Amino acid sequence: MKRVLTMGLIFISIILSGCNTNNLSDAEFTNLTPAEIKMDNSTYLMTDEVLTTNEVEEQIGKVTKILEIVSYSEDQNPYKNPNKIFKVSDESVEKVIAIQVNEQTVYRKY
Repeated sequence: MKRVLTMGLIFISIILSGCNTNNLSDAEFTNLTPAEIKMDNSTYLMTDEVLTTNEVEEQIGKVTKILEIVSYSEDQNPYKNPNKIFKVSDESVEKVIAIQVNEQTVYRKY
């Protein structure tokens, strides 16, 4: 079942402090519109809802493969450098996750 992802701007330095990088799940990122993330046999779709720092917890995964289906110019690419995946507070990973992209942005997924 596909889930929808929402986008949020957060202070990455706060989130990254104390993140556990052991036993992280590998994920595949596809730059469709909306973008897709596949992790642990689930596929998530991204939306543009903003997350606060209180909504994001520990890192649970990392993007290890990027599929570029859509060609964007460098200045118009909304999905630059997708990498770390986080647990969202008070949500199950099966329902929602967050992903860091563009060095400062975290997207929330349903």
